[in-house]
Amino acid sequence: MAFALLPALLAAGCGGGEEAPVEPPAAAAGARTPQAGDDVHVVPAPRESPWPSNTDILPVTGPGFPDEAAARGLDYVNRSGAPEKPYILGANGAGVALLDLQGDGDLDAVFAQGLESLEAFAAGGGATLEPFHNDGTGNFERAEAPEPRAWWTGLAAGDVDNDGDADLVAAAYGDLLLFEQQADGALLPRRESGLAPEQAAIPWWATSVVFLDADLDGVLDLYVGQYLELDPEDPPRGELGSGALAIPCWWKGMEVFCGPRGMTPQPDRLLRGEGGGAFADATATWLPEHVPGFTLAAAAFDADFDGDSDLYVANDSSPNLMLVNDLAGEPGAFVDRGLTAGVAVNPDGAAEAGMGVAPGDVDRNGQLDFCVTNFSDEPTHLYLGRPVGFSNQSYRMGLANASRRLLSWSAHLVDFDGDGWQELFTANGHVFPQADAEGTGTRYAQPDTLWRLFPRDKVERVWPRRRDSILAIERGTRGTAVGDVDGDGAPDLLLAAIDGPCALGMNRLDPAANRLVVRCVGAPDQPGPSGRRSPRDAQGAKLILVPRLPEGMPPESEFALLREVRTGVGYQSASSPEVHFGLGGLAEYTQLSVLWPSGRTTELGPGKAGRRLVVEETKGIVAEEEL
Repeated sequence: MAFALLPALLAAGCGGGEEAPVEPPAAAAGARTPQAGDDVHVVPAPRESPWPSNTDILPVTGPGFPDEAAARGLDYVNRSGAPEKPYILGANGAGVALLDLQGDGDLDAVFAQGLESLEAFAAGGGATLEPFHNDGTGNFERAEAPEPRAWWTGLAAGDVDNDGDADLVAAAYGDLLLFEQQADGALLPRRESGLAPEQAAIPWWATSVVFLDADLDGVLDLYVGQYLELDPEDPPRGELGSGALAIPCWWKGMEVFCGPRGMTPQPDRLLRGEGGGAFADATATWLPEHVPGFTLAAAAFDADFDGDSDLYVANDSSPNLMLVNDLAGEPGAFVDRGLTAGVAVNPDGAAEAGMGVAPGDVDRNGQLDFCVTNFSDEPTHLYLGRPVGFSNQSYRMGLANASRRLLSWSAHLVDFDGDGWQELFTANGHVFPQADAEGTGTRYAQPDTLWRLFPRDKVERVWPRRRDSILAIERGTRGTAVGDVDGDGAPDLLLAAIDGPCALGMNRLDPAANRLVVRCVGAPDQPGPSGRRSPRDAQGAKLILVPRLPEGMPPESEFALLREVRTGVGYQSASSPEVHFGLGGLAEYTQLSVLWPSGRTTELGPGKAGRRLVVEETKGIVAEEEL
């Protein structure tokens, strides 16, 4: 009976019908109301500061989101240019990826790495990627680094050759390279893959790279976000241009590095996967009217719920893009609908400095929403899906005011506390060390933030409950990845901070919450009813879970949870392809459905929470284990 909710959910996603009323999380079925001593506890913030100024009063132990990176063997330390940040290349930091490198079912980590200065790069220097293997309990050991060296920036994880394991694409200032995973988990570089563009006098600067199956042929394609032209031999400093037309590079009365405004953006690229780890540049046909921006982040999701993958691109100081996938229709290309959808510029019509993107169904109405992080003095925006376009709810809910002083990068919409509602995590940290000067209204190092979203009326910040929480420590986080590294079913957070050690936030927010974890495996060799195919790692698949409510609950209390299989979320990073459902105090579900990119639907259930499932496209559940 509960599966009857699915047609209504799909109709809402396609733009039909009235939007169902949404209860705030504390009042919804299965939700948990924060109590005194609760792990997820909302504490009023001082009005004069966007973050707590005195964390030494917090306890050193107890539930929460503790940073256990060092204790678990993750000793990665980022290098990203000189500390004073004379050039923009040193400000953007690095990404991180969580993926299974040895086929043993647990999540390993790979960090991008930069150099100590632009001068070192110009002299021929380069860094290696830094991989770490998980022993199955969430403890890590350094693995052998693949030899290619560069100033690495962004990472994308996906099964490019459909052989059952995850491969890695690493973006860089001056490079773009595929690393194919071998049987022993080693990452083998493949220069002949067709990813890297022809060498130019000024290096190509790739930032976020995102896998998607754009043409639904069962082979992953790649969107390559690119930033700006920066000559390593003659970088701008102090001003852009010369003579009477020179523009000084200032921020709030202080000299800072130049860019991106006043510099030349590089065009993004779309590469078609041809199978076997080979790619061909399809930009001319798939992005024929592309207007270059300063791309920092991109995310693929089915924005119009028509069964294929669209793209949202967050640009730094230029309009954002909503690239709607129309490869199967006219004009047979991705078309930018950002302005008509209301997601290209802010409500005043001005472009902002987009940093990170995260999609998710925040209000549980069957339509995908998303958030975009921005520069300081610009808010984080939360866009809720509507029958036509999107509605910016940041101002109404108070997120705009609460986030304005922060400079935010990577973002995730994930049910971290397991109560059935998605929270918003944002990674924070300024680009200018000068932000520590008096009167700026912000700081260079900033704590990361977790927000509870009440879609009907408000947002509340979750303040740290212990001193070593990832929400308590001020740093400059850039890239972040989500995944369950210790196998307890709760999604953890791996953070790459600029010029400092990484952090691993172990999710201890609510050990009592009921959860379900699902990994999907597509069947690329078996086309669906319309000839479409699903990639082996199932990127683009949608999962719909209908929880079983207690007896006596009114029918209007029923709800369904929508998730998509995606690895490219946030900023320059790749998360686990596993899908996490939180059910709060509910222990069972009446239906689990998988809508595959091929057009097939797998209907499963009823079932119990507290499990990890593996679902294959043509076989159903092929493996399960208790959490």
